[in-house]
Amino acid sequence: MSASSLNKIRRALATSALLLWAGLATAQGPLYLWTLSDARGELRAWLYGTIHVCDAACFPLPADVEKALAAADSLALELDPDDPQLAPRLIVAAQLPAGRSLDEALPPDLRPRLSAAADRVGLSGAALQRMQPWMVATLLTLRAAHSAGFGTDQGVDLWLARTARARGLPLVALESVDRQIEALAAGGDAAQLASLVEVVELIERGAAPAYFAGMLAAWRGGDAAAIDRIVREESASPAMAPLLADLLDARNREMADAIVARLQPGRRVFVAVGAGHFGGDAGLLAALSGRGFTLRQVEAKDD
Repeated sequence: MSASSLNKIRRALATSALLLWAGLATAQGPLYLWTLSDARGELRAWLYGTIHVCDAACFPLPADVEKALAAADSLALELDPDDPQLAPRLIVAAQLPAGRSLDEALPPDLRPRLSAAADRVGLSGAALQRMQPWMVATLLTLRAAHSAGFGTDQGVDLWLARTARARGLPLVALESVDRQIEALAAGGDAAQLASLVEVVELIERGAAPAYFAGMLAAWRGGDAAAIDRIVREESASPAMAPLLADLLDARNREMADAIVARLQPGRRVFVAVGAGHFGGDAGLLAALSGRGFTLRQVEAKDD
C-alpha cells in the first residue's frame, strides 16, 4: 500500500472518530473557551476559538460563552468582518500581475484537475485564471464548505461582531487586513502550490462534508489538540510547512503580543480568534502561558 493511500486511510479514521464524538457530545464538557488570569489570579480576559464557516448547529452559542461575552468590556477579533476595507483590499491583492495567468504557475497535470474541481463547486475556471493561487485555494475552500452546508454567513466571528455592535460593546481588531493577506500569500511558490493541491484533492474525494463536520465536532468538544492535528496534519502536506509557519506560528506570536497589549487593570476583554490558532507548542495557549498567564478551560454546564 502506498504512503498516499495510508495517509488517506489515517485521515478517514481520524474524521470518523471526530464524527462519533459529535454524536456523543452533550451539553456538558469542555468548551472552546478559556479564562486568562494574571500572576495574582485576577481574571483579565476570556479566550474563545471560533469557526469562520459554520452551519445552524453552531448556534445558539453555549450559555457560558454568552455569559462571558456579556461580562466583557470589549471584544477583540482577528479582523472586523464588517470592515468596509476588507473586501476592496482582498480584491486588489488577489489579482495576478497584468499579462499573467494562473495556469502559468501550475504544473500541466494540475490544470484540468483544478478546472474540474472549480466546476464541481460552482466556480468558473476561467475567472480563476486572473487570481493569485492563495485566493484560488481560499475560494475553492469556501465553495466546498458552502456545498457541504457551511457558510461565512453563519461564521461565529460574524455573529460575535454584530452582537457586540448591537450591545454597544467596543470592537477591536488584533491584526490588519494587509497582515492577513501577507500570511495567506506566504511560504513561497512550492508551499502555495501544495496548499492548492490539498484543496483540489479534498474536492476530488468528495471529502468536504466529512472534513467540515470533523472540524465542527472538535470545536464543539473543546478539543484544541484535535483541531491542531486536522489543520497541521490531516489537511496539510509537509510541503506546506513554510506557509503554516507564517499563517499560524508567526501570527500566533503576534496575536499573543496584541492580546497582552489589550489587557488593562480592572478591564476584561473577550478575545475570539480562529480555533486553529489555539493548540500545539506554537499555539496561542502555549504562547500566553509562556508570558506568565494562567489559562483554564471552561467546562460547560447543562444549559
